[in-house]
Amino acid sequence: MSRKEYVYKEVEGGEPLVASVWYKPGGSDTPKPIAHYFHGGNWVLGHKDMLSPYYIEKLLELGFGAVVSPNYRLGPTISAQEGPVQDAKDSYLWSQGELPNILVEDANIHLDGSKVVTLGHSAGGTLALLMASLPQKPLAILDIFGLKHLDDEFYHTPNPAFAKIPDFQQTLLDRVLDDVPAPSAATPPGGPNGPDFSNYRVAWLFTAFKKGSWLSSIQPDGNYGAIDPSRLFSSSFPPTYFIHGSMDTLVGVRFAEQAFEELKNKGVKTKLVIEEAPHGFDVGSKPGEHRYNVITDGFKFLASHAT
Repeated sequence: MSRKEYVYKEVEGGEPLVASVWYKPGGSDTPKPIAHYFHGGNWVLGHKDMLSPYYIEKLLELGFGAVVSPNYRLGPTISAQEGPVQDAKDSYLWSQGELPNILVEDANIHLDGSKVVTLGHSAGGTLALLMASLPQKPLAILDIFGLKHLDDEFYHTPNPAFAKIPDFQQTLLDRVLDDVPAPSAATPPGGPNGPDFSNYRVAWLFTAFKKGSWLSSIQPDGNYGAIDPSRLFSSSFPPTYFIHGSMDTLVGVRFAEQAFEELKNKGVKTKLVIEEAPHGFDVGSKPGEHRYNVITDGFKFLASHAT
């Protein structure tokens, strides 16, 4: 597969925002749909190239003409609404409107901008759902352990799963406040040896989980409804596939169960898959593994509504 990078948005006083676009080389005659991905990291960590190459290959194999993954500005020096959510919307609109013209010129790849699906991990799953607020909604959505129902006390009280996180020096934590303008890429939340607490953004985020202050820090005006996809649920919501782990301590599985029931009761085509696994259970998965199949079954759902 081939990969190109494009600027999808210029930011006054900041770096241009970039998206990675993967496609099969060789061109295409028939316009194909687009799979638009959003990375996780609780809108504080992560970057566009966290999407597994195995997943990209599978999406292309299923008939998508391009897989798009944008960087977006990260908090807390920009609010979730002004940074991640607005940038995600702008990247989605760019995929619909500009990318088809760009890629047909650059690579002879014909894309159908009216056929876009969205998917994402964790807070990226939240962004994938929020694209249903736009006039031309995604044809289908895959939410992989995303955050929903953001008024719930779960997001506003100390998380006991993080009680043993050490207390970091305030000078380390305060470094995140110096990130002006807001960055559009950062280290991933985890790694082969676990979180890197020498990184001030990692230390800040996990401290916020411990204190129950993450959401209020990243959406300081308290307008959680503006960034909560569950407020959008209606009979016209796109077909949606939820994947969640029953052992998830970062985002409780009950939020996926609740969202599934709400959409089902509104007549929306939806499916919920629950694995006996923690948050991020598919990191590093490979073809042939059960956890890879769990995720790619969700890809097949997307393809069934777009190809």
